[in-house]
Amino acid sequence: MLREKCGLRESVYVAVEEKVAMFLLVVGHGLKMRLLRGQYKRSLGTISAHFSEVLTAILSLHKEFIKLPDLSSTPPDDYKWKWFPNALGAIDGCHVDVCVHVSDQGRYRNRKQDITTNMLGVVDWNMKFLYAMPGWEGSASDSRVLKDAMRTSRQDAFAVPNGKYYLADAGYTNGPGFLTPFRSTRYHLKEWAASAQQPKTAHELYNLRHSRARNIRIINACCVLHNYTRDRQYMMDDLLLEEVDAELAAQPIEAEDHAGYITSVRVTTAWKNFRKQLANDMFADYLVAHAELEV
Repeated sequence: MLREKCGLRESVYVAVEEKVAMFLLVVGHGLKMRLLRGQYKRSLGTISAHFSEVLTAILSLHKEFIKLPDLSSTPPDDYKWKWFPNALGAIDGCHVDVCVHVSDQGRYRNRKQDITTNMLGVVDWNMKFLYAMPGWEGSASDSRVLKDAMRTSRQDAFAVPNGKYYLADAGYTNGPGFLTPFRSTRYHLKEWAASAQQPKTAHELYNLRHSRARNIRIINACCVLHNYTRDRQYMMDDLLLEEVDAELAAQPIEAEDHAGYITSVRVTTAWKNFRKQLANDMFADYLVAHAELEV
């Protein structure tokens, strides 16, 4: 794919496979480029140049591998998603370490005092990235990054189809398109594991099931590689290439066409009531199931 679709070529002394291998060692194993000099017998400048070539080639595949979901797709037969039939996946912010100029470090310092970029990541039920937007300073809140991603003036604006939603943590606003847990109630799975207790209220049960269904990690080129490897697990030979060719042949949706989509983050009474009713329905079903087990 990197040869045929991205134009990656051999140099006089370095094959495409070697360029890709060096790139994967850096991004996949966290190796410093200078450590590759001895293994590949290349200068640091040569390794850096080939790394940039491969990075550019992989990023050119971004729109082919990271794209918003096909609304005709159905959720997997997975108990975690049983109570969220209209959910398209989950969103979260991920802090990724970055190197920035000393004068900019204050803005990129997060609440843990690390220098990071706050990346918005959106994944589907199968943990494939649907949308990724790194670049915001580590000091920026998750909700602020999401609002920026949903600006309709952005060429790659993130929008949610009406009637659908993503699961999000308490750092986001509970409103149309985004279903969050109840505040002041146990949420994270490790809290449940530590207590070894069963949920006692509708809000606790809702938060437990919400927590099981959402997750996230990584940054743009790695997101592309991530989606590629997950596709390859289930496809044989050239099926993936055929899928990409079909996608390229399809007419893309214009960036400004947002009819039928949620394009802003807001609080509504209807959405609060929806979450409350969903939690109550879960708890009623949960009580009936436990009563039947006891009998």
